Amino acid sequence: MCTLIHNVLNTDFVIVIKDEEAVQGVRILHDGADSLVKLGVEREFALSLRDLFGPSGICNVPNAIKLAKYLRQGPGDNVVTVATVGFDRYRSVLNEMNSRYLELALAVLDRWASDIFLGAADDHIFDFRKPAMKERLFRQKENDWLKFGYTKEFLDSMRSQDFWDAQYAKVREYNRKICALRPAVEERPLCSSSR
Repeated sequence: MCTLIHNVLNTDFVIVIKDEEAVQGVRILHDGADSLVKLGVEREFALSLRDLFGPSGICNVPNAIKLAKYLRQGPGDNVVTVATVGFDRYRSVLNEMNSRYLELALAVLDRWASDIFLGAADDHIFDFRKPAMKERLFRQKENDWLKFGYTKEFLDSMRSQDFWDAQYAKVREYNRKICALRPAVEERPLCSSSR
């Protein structure tokens, strides 16, 4: 699926990761600090990751590793990714995982950590930098959203960066309205008069 709020114009690569690997990654960060330490992560840092990532955030980590390998980046290069969602909404995912696996011993977490993070290969990476490839994403967006009542004209308007710039420009106005409705929040930086 190509989400409605996705700016196809900014898409350079699409990288596939299996859902199960994302859930296994959550388990590793939540319960596998020892496994991460064996991979060279400092214990305090490994423990600090425990509640930071849900499955969507986890899938960005091995995908960043895959992209770095695909682009042949070295020790002096950086890849930045986003932890899109925290663990707090996903305790049930780990509980459900307990029912699917006979064993979740440290050796299993060690293997998953090695496979998912160190073993992330540069496969299942699709280069969308060329216009013909971006066109595939635009068509996917049409296939996904026309059936929900969005018009082709509206979806076509998303082909222009001007559309996205106009959407982003609304952020300050929405923030102003939110702050006006929530006076107790005005001490927070997003509600200060300088923004």
